[in-house]
Amino acid sequence: RGSSLKQNEKKDLRYRAVQKVTLVGVVVNIVLALAQIIGGFIAQSQALIADGFHTLSDLITDFVVLVAAKLANKAPDEDHPYGHERIETIATVILGLALGGVGIGIALSAVDRLQNPEKLLQPGLLAVLLAIMAIVFKEGLYRYTHSVGKKVNSSLLKANAMHHRSDAVSSVMVAIGVGASVLFSIPWLDALAAMAVA
Repeated sequence: RGSSLKQNEKKDLRYRAVQKVTLVGVVVNIVLALAQIIGGFIAQSQALIADGFHTLSDLITDFVVLVAAKLANKAPDEDHPYGHERIETIATVILGLALGGVGIGIALSAVDRLQNPEKLLQPGLLAVLLAIMAIVFKEGLYRYTHSVGKKVNSSLLKANAMHHRSDAVSSVMVAIGVGASVLFSIPWLDALAAMAVA
């Protein structure tokens, strides 16, 4: 009975850690997505707008993490005598599928713009600054989430951390594409950067 109590305490601490980290991610992603999408329209950068919607999609996956963590924390019952931990695995697969769907949407939009040059936008310096800001925030989220995921041994948090890292890498692509587009006044570089995000 004592070891079972200790195990429940450990599960509760783990759940609270997952919840806290994910809620921090939700707040950062909301602020960042708004800055990227609004800034992308103002600075005329398709790549930044695409990255903003990518960040917005992270909110969905953050909520998947929150729900999965809550359900996985439930005590064993008659239907699940070994507990509900496998829900984390299912949620990890959902994260991957969501990311794939967003990538396809961004790629299709970028291809459309490349095939129709009149739809191409010429981004401004603001787009580069916002892309750099996104890299800093997303890499920070990766380090924080991965550190807590390791500490509480949560595969779900580690998967979400890798999601943040892939976001940081896509923002690096945006910064390079948008920066080159601004520097050389070549609008299709911005569309190529949007494809890199995909």
